[in-house]
Amino acid sequence: MVRFGLALALLGLAATGSQVSGAASAAAAPVAVAAISGPVPVTAETGESYRGSNEQPVAGPGLPMPDLERVGYVQEEYVVSGTVDGRPYRTSMLVRKPKDMTRFSGLVGVETIHASGAIPFWGVGREVWAPGGHAWVAVASQRAALEDRVKKFNPARYAALSVPEAASGENGMSASPQDRISQAIMTQVGALLKSNPANGPFAGSPVRYLLMGGSSQTGGTTLRYIEQSHAAARLPDGKPIYDGYLPSEAFATTRISGGDAAVIHAVGEGDFGLFRLGNPAVRFSVREDSDAADDRFREFEFAGASHVPTRGQTKNGHPGEYPSQFPTMPFYKMALLHLIDWVTKGTVPPRAPRLEQDAAGDFLRDGHGNVKGGIRSPWVDVPTARIIASPPLDPDGNRSRAQQGIQENFSRDQLVRLYGTREAYLARFDASIDRVVTDRWITAADGAKLKAEEAAKPPF
Repeated sequence: MVRFGLALALLGLAATGSQVSGAASAAAAPVAVAAISGPVPVTAETGESYRGSNEQPVAGPGLPMPDLERVGYVQEEYVVSGTVDGRPYRTSMLVRKPKDMTRFSGLVGVETIHASGAIPFWGVGREVWAPGGHAWVAVASQRAALEDRVKKFNPARYAALSVPEAASGENGMSASPQDRISQAIMTQVGALLKSNPANGPFAGSPVRYLLMGGSSQTGGTTLRYIEQSHAAARLPDGKPIYDGYLPSEAFATTRISGGDAAVIHAVGEGDFGLFRLGNPAVRFSVREDSDAADDRFREFEFAGASHVPTRGQTKNGHPGEYPSQFPTMPFYKMALLHLIDWVTKGTVPPRAPRLEQDAAGDFLRDGHGNVKGGIRSPWVDVPTARIIASPPLDPDGNRSRAQQGIQENFSRDQLVRLYGTREAYLARFDASIDRVVTDRWITAADGAKLKAEEAAKPPF
């Protein structure tokens, strides 16, 4: 089902400390700025621009065009170009921004298109960018994404685009020389966006903040960018090109630090199990939180969240299994809101407990089989099911099952023993949601929506 599943055990692992120190030593070196042309029109001859295979890191048939007009936004596509190690690149930069640029906040979320074609940073932020007046940019900086997704979507429109291939050959899924080429392109495009060229998408409206983010494969590319490129990615005045990072659903093997950029590392319970498949000895660098000016960091670990959200689904292709109904997106959305406020206003995010693990790295569980610790919610504190956030592999070794959580629903008798009546259950559910909102893990609007959805379910 998912191309990147073949390399999931390693795709998110970041670089070694020696590479970090190498980047830091080059911090004073000048940064090249990408050139830009466009916007490229959408006509009967040129056809439509690429808009992602999915908002989540799952290969799909292609996203419909979002209703940007409804929220007062427009989409434009530009061609960005430059050189990496003396070799030219020419690739796509998709932009979504307010139609009325007096609404523009000065903040832009930037992501590299997922190797499987997804645009998860848009997905997690689709209810954040427009209400805040922020812009969003997707760059086809990964050769795998450009060749296998973007160009195949519209061969005529993108025939002249190219990203150089690393001398050692391409590996679009994990850490590799090819990944370093993508990082260089992201640095040059970031420098372009903050330079505000007259022919660019934000001319006359200064870009003050850039955030980089991604999920799964692009969560891994974001982690490696922090470690390998952030220190050297500087504007002429020495300030960072990227001001904050939201790497999610991926892990580093070294201590994550953005230096003078804020970092929120967000992962779900299921990500731990998924990335340990086939290698249970793997340990992830789960570091302490920090508010230091040169080391702003938060670790958010969501109890019950699987790698791929399945809320709203009623079947997953495996007889007898019921997809997890854990509401992943409100939690990741709030993580993005926290990052934006930390970078733009200095508002310090809350600190979260870690998921509880034993010495072997296995999770500790309560009497219902749900994980202990982490960021809590009614789905684990007022449960109606046991959530298995990362199920075992299929007998044939297919990893797709392990990416999608399942739940074992309690019987009616169990629910009556636990809560007595449905009214009593809903009262406890609502109280738990209120705590989640008060603790700033989801918005009040999302809390009200989740309460309404739970109340609308058939009574037990």
